[in-house]
Amino acid sequence: MVELIPSQGGLPGCRRVRGLTAITIRHFPGDASAAEAVRTQGLVWSNLPGELSGSEPWLAWRSPNETIALGFTAAPIQAVLAALAPGRSASAMAANLSDALAVFELHGPRIDEWLAHLVDASSIPRDPGRCSRSRLADAAVMLLRLQADRLWLVVDGPVATYLENWLAFSHEGAFAPIL
Repeated sequence: MVELIPSQGGLPGCRRVRGLTAITIRHFPGDASAAEAVRTQGLVWSNLPGELSGSEPWLAWRSPNETIALGFTAAPIQAVLAALAPGRSASAMAANLSDALAVFELHGPRIDEWLAHLVDASSIPRDPGRCSRSRLADAAVMLLRLQADRLWLVVDGPVATYLENWLAFSHEGAFAPIL
């Protein structure tokens, strides 16, 4: 991971997460093949809105018809991708997003205070195992609460540099000493 902003002095930090495998799993209502493909690999299917399941790899509920799987352990994610390759299911499919996404990890204390300067405060997932979608600097993001002091911000890769600059700018503004 590349440290962008160190967590020090009681303030949160940010790092760019590299080396993740990520897929989107899309399915029609009533489909069982997507959940079956996930469970066959020993992963936990996320059924409920805003649920982040598993503990590496993780599955994040993105919408009623989409779940994102991501993690450093590629084998089970790649197996789900193969099981849901085009033509293998009439009502579900998976596509590789590994090169299409950028992930930033906010870590340390006061993450929520920092995020409140960036996204709608009601969209911040407060508890571990929760996720949400929001907009940050007019870019669509997913927020995945891994631990109380660790949150992943997932964004489309092409806007990563833009978001990186916003994170640095907002950190400075949110935590600058008042003179």
